[in-house]
Amino acid sequence: MDVFIDKSFDVNNLTNYSLSLKVGDNFFIANALKTKSSTHIAIAEHEFQNGLKEEFKINAFIETLKKSPVKISKKYNEVFISVANTHFAVIPKALFDASQIKAYINLNTKVPESFVYKSKVLEKEGIVICYAIPKELNDWTKKVFPKATISHELAVGLQSIIRDFHSVSEEKVILNVHKNYFDFIYLKNGKLNFVNSFSYSEKEDFLYFVLFTAEQLEINPLAIETYLLGEIKTGSETHQLLFQYIKNLHFGNRNKNIKLAAGLNEIPKHYFYTIFNQHLCG
Repeated sequence: MDVFIDKSFDVNNLTNYSLSLKVGDNFFIANALKTKSSTHIAIAEHEFQNGLKEEFKINAFIETLKKSPVKISKKYNEVFISVANTHFAVIPKALFDASQIKAYINLNTKVPESFVYKSKVLEKEGIVICYAIPKELNDWTKKVFPKATISHELAVGLQSIIRDFHSVSEEKVILNVHKNYFDFIYLKNGKLNFVNSFSYSEKEDFLYFVLFTAEQLEINPLAIETYLLGEIKTGSETHQLLFQYIKNLHFGNRNKNIKLAAGLNEIPKHYFYTIFNQHLCG
């Protein structure tokens, strides 16, 4: 569990803050932001017990929320919630049919029966993110934060990455790492060329999916600039293994306009990439 809280964070003054919440199958990250100054002031990452694979345990989630030092409350000025899972499909906006959201996603991944289907239009990028959210989480969100801005984590990631890594002359691969899965994002001529997510449990699985995808896209992993973002530690076994096969491997940086309070300055610049951008991608 990673927790970074600035000494100025005041749980009795939540109306001056915005809350960002990133929720996965068995983890969540809570982030508080000073609304007026757009300064991130507290962030905490927690894991909770899930049931069978892809079964969302709402009671375990709620009990863990209660223990978070970044207090979860209805008093926040704004609330942004993103769903972090691999149940999604990316559709060109020109081809999107709202009546086919479930079909789009089920072509890409097997979704449990109890999930609810949603979509997020990215106008600037010209794509639609179709995604599925556990019904229990969807019901809880409606009850506790009915005015919250809800999206899929991939929508936040793509908007932020295309903005921060845009280049019309260079091809780039971005590996955005979450708990137990990662996004493989390929930018070509300044535009999104390919995106997919892969679940993994071992570092060898991570490497296999990266190299296999690069081969399918006819990308040379020894040549292309590749950036790591998200929850991956510098010098970790996964990082070291990737570096053996991807020579131009770098850790990315958060956008220079993202401001952190002093108590959060120790956070590596690539870490918590999407949740720090969540309030910017409404």
